Amino acid sequence: MTRRFVVCLHDATPAYARETRAMLRDLAPLLGRCVSVGVVPDWHGQWPLTAHPDYCRLVRESSAELLLHGCFHQRRRGGGPATLIAGRSDEMNGLNAEGTRRIVEHGQRVFTEAFGEPARGFVAPAWQRGRVRFNNVNALGLDHVLGYFALESSAGRTVPLATWTWDCGRWGWLGYIGHGIGWLSQSLNRGVPILAIHPRDLERGFWPKILRLTGGLLDAGYEPSTAAGLLEAIEC
Repeated sequence: MTRRFVVCLHDATPAYARETRAMLRDLAPLLGRCVSVGVVPDWHGQWPLTAHPDYCRLVRESSAELLLHGCFHQRRRGGGPATLIAGRSDEMNGLNAEGTRRIVEHGQRVFTEAFGEPARGFVAPAWQRGRVRFNNVNALGLDHVLGYFALESSAGRTVPLATWTWDCGRWGWLGYIGHGIGWLSQSLNRGVPILAIHPRDLERGFWPKILRLTGGLLDAGYEPSTAAGLLEAIEC
């Protein structure tokens, strides 16, 4: 049976154009275009994708899958523990069902203008999906949600995941905890390995470790995939 893993670049926004370009460049010799990219339609309400066509072309031509990664990647009201740790990145928290639908709808509108079609998959900022449920967002074009512990589809299919992540919030040292959880989850065979990478991994010094881990998975016989590819594989 083929063993698969996914590398997903979160926080893809023109605000991090330099970091995005560098990371995709370094991954290309290892993965080709088999990278998933979580795109933020309008980072903090100041970086709309539609105003940056060159950036949109970069991520579209350098990846195999584009996911909707919230809309603004910033919580607009209220707060809680996740808000503090994530530096207000838990955008979907604190919204009711209608507010959730409006945020996803707005994100899909900008995403569609930028890329010509809506996103099929969704990955929540700071892993906090709030009230994102298929019964209130699947009419907006989404058919799967990539979470920390599992990939879920609107058809009811679930793929368990072992997620490695290094940008775990406002404090860089949390990345060592994220790395340890990923290592433990994979060691216990909790699910398909997912490497959730972020632009801040470069400045925080985790990028060489991530590249070594990617190469190690390939050497161990794992094949790169996307979120949609994992769901297609279990249908066969």
